[in-house]
Amino acid sequence: MKDLGTVIKELRKDRKLTQKELAEGICAQSMLSAIENNVYVPNANLLIKLATKLEVSLDQVSLATNFPISSKYNFNDKVDDLCNNHQYQELYDFLMQDKVLNNLKTSLQMQAYYYYLGVAQLQTNAISEAKRSLDLSLAEVNSKHPNTLGRLAYMAIGYVHSLENQKDLAEEYINKAFRNWDEFSYEENQNALYYLAALIYFKLNDYQDSTAYIADGIGFIAKHNSHYMLANCYFLLARLALVAHNDDERLEANRRKDLFTELYGENIFEKF
Repeated sequence: MKDLGTVIKELRKDRKLTQKELAEGICAQSMLSAIENNVYVPNANLLIKLATKLEVSLDQVSLATNFPISSKYNFNDKVDDLCNNHQYQELYDFLMQDKVLNNLKTSLQMQAYYYYLGVAQLQTNAISEAKRSLDLSLAEVNSKHPNTLGRLAYMAIGYVHSLENQKDLAEEYINKAFRNWDEFSYEENQNALYYLAALIYFKLNDYQDSTAYIADGIGFIAKHNSHYMLANCYFLLARLALVAHNDDERLEANRRKDLFTELYGENIFEKF
């Protein structure tokens, strides 16, 4: 996964723009240089202006990339497209093809493959199969120091347990997902962990803890000048406000959800 500044630099060069030309009317050239050298992370407003001038969508400059299952870019692009559009039956069918299975070469590719297979099975109601696939994705993960993908797999298993109303087990996997949390550098995919923890508690009808994780998640995302998962967080917050019969909070959360959906084109996962 490339750094944000590197992505912006490559897009600028691809469009044959100098730093001065891209920065004009947006920010100082020195600031753009700091961004491209990954010294400074642009805030949302600055990122929108840069993306607009580069004539790209914000998705193209986002750090929230899916994890590669292969060295073949077309395979990874296919997984990206199906995941981002929540086409889980199609994702399952794609992952089960021999041409995909035969191209799994590294342990990280295997980890990503079984994670996505587990997610596809989970979202198509093959719960037992999903649990087995997610366990396989964790086969070589250091449980004390899991990578981001391992943390997401722990959360997914926690979600399985929440569907079975097994609160103790669900919380155990939430704790595994956040184990030694402060030791790791930021990746935008980590935004999803707070959302998933909140979703688990929502399924367990523990609306207080669900709201707390959503609030922490929104704060975490804002702290890192990100936007990934904000629309989904506010959608879940609106659902929590609906349960609490808080119409003012529900309307405000929906307003923000609509705003971030329009700005960033983030697909909302509604079928929970």
